Amino acid sequence: MKRILFTYILPFLLAVLVASILYRSIIKTDFVKKEIKIEIVLDAFQEWGLEFIGEDNKSFKIEKIETLRIPEAKNHKVVFTIPLLEKIGRLRIDPSYSIGKWNIHKITLIGLSNKIEFKGETLKSKFAAANDIKTYELNNDGSLFVESNGNDSNIISQFYFKQYENTLSITPSIYLFPLLISICLAIFVLYIIRVKSLSLLQVKITTQHLILAAFIVMITLPGIWMTLFPVSKISETENRILKSKPVFDFTTVTAYPKEFSGYYEDNFGFKKELSTVNSLFKFKIFNTSSKPNSVCVGKNGWLFSVDPINSGDYQNKTLYTNEQLNTIKHNLEEAKQWHEKRGIHFFVMVLPVKSSIYPEYLPDNIKKKSNISKLNQLSAFLEKNSTAKIIDVTPELLKAKETQDVYYKHDIHWNFNGGYLGYKKLMNEMSKYNSDLKPITLINYKEGMVLKNNADLSKQLSLENMLINNETDLNRTTKYPFDEVDPTTYTATPIKQKSRRTAIKKSKLPKAVVYRDSFFNLMITFFSENFSDCVYIWSNNMTLEVIETETPGYVVYEIIESDIDKLLEANPDWMKNN
Repeated sequence: MKRILFTYILPFLLAVLVASILYRSIIKTDFVKKEIKIEIVLDAFQEWGLEFIGEDNKSFKIEKIETLRIPEAKNHKVVFTIPLLEKIGRLRIDPSYSIGKWNIHKITLIGLSNKIEFKGETLKSKFAAANDIKTYELNNDGSLFVESNGNDSNIISQFYFKQYENTLSITPSIYLFPLLISICLAIFVLYIIRVKSLSLLQVKITTQHLILAAFIVMITLPGIWMTLFPVSKISETENRILKSKPVFDFTTVTAYPKEFSGYYEDNFGFKKELSTVNSLFKFKIFNTSSKPNSVCVGKNGWLFSVDPINSGDYQNKTLYTNEQLNTIKHNLEEAKQWHEKRGIHFFVMVLPVKSSIYPEYLPDNIKKKSNISKLNQLSAFLEKNSTAKIIDVTPELLKAKETQDVYYKHDIHWNFNGGYLGYKKLMNEMSKYNSDLKPITLINYKEGMVLKNNADLSKQLSLENMLINNETDLNRTTKYPFDEVDPTTYTATPIKQKSRRTAIKKSKLPKAVVYRDSFFNLMITFFSENFSDCVYIWSNNMTLEVIETETPGYVVYEIIESDIDKLLEANPDWMKNN
């Protein structure tokens, strides 16, 4: 049995394994075609140039253009690569600044394994002449005669690339060249092992051999795994797109090692599983974080963000100077006056970070320098010195936490309890201008507890399936009075995520616009019941475009405490020109 194992079975299995790994590796390299191209076969009657450009989000991006100059008149086969654009639409072929004549025999879209060919009547119907094309007609041989009479001549496809994208993106079932190389290597490995099999039979396998074999497997398996089973392109843990494998190019040879290193680190086999083991060990044994620059582990297992983007100056190391306080006062009063002149009520809401509400759960090694934060300081200053106020929910949250959780234990955000308190305070301020805007009660909502593995701080530690949100869930027992509708698309308004819009049919309630972040998510359900039409824009950059498009009666500008310094920035120019 031992002879059969070492002479036949083991060599065969190792040869198959080596061939499989090599094959999968080669088809991920630049040896294998990964680009979709467009091929144009034509006759030219003069020296000429040709350009190709793809439509991206309803416009042709000039910076993505490909240009080819041909110094002679004869039959040519021209090939362009179809660019990877955000939302590729139609295809455009330009004779550039050439004025002349061509016979186009066919245009072919060349995919990874399939081709789509246009010629004759199909060619003429699928591609239309535009601008300075003087003549565009079929010849007797089926070719398309094109005559350019100016500098802005072009031919544009009458179809969108997406129509054929699935067909063109189909990969071959077998790549012949990588397969042949893999088979040759497999035969070589099989031969070497067969030759050495007799000597292997004389070897007595010891513990050291097993340890060595296990070590080799351990260090090679992650690389093999990432080759055979590539991970998702998006990291849910880090909430970002993973780096893709760079294409080797001699013109960028010095940058290639660094780019490949970044790709390897992002896509390392079992990275998520190894990260989970490491984080769980540190959390359970030492009550510490595996990512101390992003997340800290507090008392009783509470997690806090220490990333300045999410936590801000959570230790209250610095406070505002009088000059800074007056700058914010000026900015808020200016914004308030601009909106009021147009009949719009303007509200600024600054929501406290988790450590401001639960400082008692911070680890002992993190000490607050002061009990007063910038938010406390600014709120008190404006209350005393300005007609412009900010809505600060800190007092309400501190009081409510005595009887219920208002923030998640493993997440930076507040829960539904906190969201409702924030909504309630905002509506109480709004109701001073319109009695119809009183906060709703929770009589139509049923409270429950659900467990969800969606805690963002747990995800950063790869422990989302261990440290789960014990989440207060509020569900309406009757139908919501509003509907989710398609939001408006703005061209000059930078947004982080897609906007949301709610509407109540045949309602006489006012209209609102909310600039917000993720904290407002748990207020939307309540807030939408008070307005006939409300747009929720994930951005902290106000634009005139939104006001002119929506003509709201109320505007809310909501930010988190970590972004409070945003209020120091001058208002946009359009707001200064009252």
